[in-house]
Amino acid sequence: MTQLYYNEDSTDFFYHGDHTGGRGGANLDAFVDRIASAGVTTYLCNTNASRANYDSAVWTSTWEGFDPQGPDHQPYLAGLAADGQPVDVSGWRRLVTNTLALHEQGIDYPAHTIERCRLRGMSPWITLRMNDVHEQINTKHPIHGHFWRDNPHLWRRNSDSYFGRAFDFSHVEVRDYYLALVDETLERYDVDGLELDFLREPFLFTVGEEDSGRELLSEWVGVVRQRIDAAAERRGHIIQLGVRSPSKPCVAHAFGMDPLRWVRAGWLDLLVVSPRWSTIEFAMPLREWREQLGGCSAVLAGGLEILRGDHAMGPKRPVTAAEARGAAAQVLHDGADAVYLFNYFPSADATTMPDAWARDAYEQTIASVASLERIGPLTRTHAITFADMIGPEGAVPDPPPQLPVEGVDLSFELPTGPRPVRGDGELVIGLSSKGEAPLAYVNDGGPLVMVSSAATGQLCHNHYALPIELLVDDGQQNQIHLICQDSLRVESVEIRILPTGTRIA
Repeated sequence: MTQLYYNEDSTDFFYHGDHTGGRGGANLDAFVDRIASAGVTTYLCNTNASRANYDSAVWTSTWEGFDPQGPDHQPYLAGLAADGQPVDVSGWRRLVTNTLALHEQGIDYPAHTIERCRLRGMSPWITLRMNDVHEQINTKHPIHGHFWRDNPHLWRRNSDSYFGRAFDFSHVEVRDYYLALVDETLERYDVDGLELDFLREPFLFTVGEEDSGRELLSEWVGVVRQRIDAAAERRGHIIQLGVRSPSKPCVAHAFGMDPLRWVRAGWLDLLVVSPRWSTIEFAMPLREWREQLGGCSAVLAGGLEILRGDHAMGPKRPVTAAEARGAAAQVLHDGADAVYLFNYFPSADATTMPDAWARDAYEQTIASVASLERIGPLTRTHAITFADMIGPEGAVPDPPPQLPVEGVDLSFELPTGPRPVRGDGELVIGLSSKGEAPLAYVNDGGPLVMVSSAATGQLCHNHYALPIELLVDDGQQNQIHLICQDSLRVESVEIRILPTGTRIA
């Protein structure tokens, strides 16, 4: 059976629409139904960031401290202004009002979601963010739970980065705090699976203490597995355990995680490897993961992020439908059992997802990434991007980026998944420098014919016809070579694969 995993974060549903006036249940049903109609088989409902989005007995709930009848300058909302300057609180007010409204309507958000998923044939999971750091620069922001705010001695040390105030899991108090959330989840909610999301955030230990922390974290994951097995016995059905990990085994290890060990020990049923946030990755090492996992039976899923960034310092934008299909084709071709979608929200609109698929063809696009068979006849794009997680601060040297790069003789590598039997190809080079277009070669072919050149913002995109028979089809990288008389600065490189006679979407 084709599997497709979908992660719904703890705020997206509540941030959009109006769920007051008794509308909460019907709105939530319609929301879940749309995901089901897109062909998703496993729905992962996120119930926490630094607070819980339900009436938790062990964590601070989203609405605790909020007066729905109170003014915008009430203490709960006043913390939104980090620097004391006036700030628009309407968005956060809508979010917390909607979250509280469901509770006051007698709707337990996770329980209702689970019930609706089962009605619509989706497997319901809960996913827990293991160290969320949203808004931690502003300690007064209402997103923060009391435990984080009241225990700064449990934060990581020796870091002044954005992640410097994440919890340090070497403290037993932190591990117990998250275990309490695990226990409450398993006691209250009849799920098919529980996911530990270590990509929110992987900065789990004080800088330099990741190696000593790794054993502590592994012991903790083993305890979670025991809790899940006990809950499964009570419930009378299997409950699975999953983990979301950085995209490279060495990076996960550098952060103090050991997902390979956890799978080999039989603790994990699902391992999701993924970028963190700032870009989709078209070249994750799924073959390396598969080889190191050997014959382990856990599902290996490739995670797709919603943004594309060609390099770390470049702009980021939502992916197109063709880019989502390209990334999905690559992970499946390289050995993943399934595709896993993160931040692919149906609430997206023209302001947040300018690509038409989000507004007008959401269900069709989501369904199209589930398998190579569905992707095959459709347009897809593969691009050079970057790995947005390389390890904790200072522990791992930055790898040399492919982009941006400047010169007169440049080479790049880019995989493109399975080569289609028929269709057309296109190489697109984005240049920030003006001048003569470079000669372009792919693998062993002669110079490609340039068919068009167009300015897009600050870049000039040169399009070359690319015969698809030149593409590799054995898990190797396509070799792209550019030659020019004058130095050129390359900002983006992509290969598009199109059914014959169609244009990219």
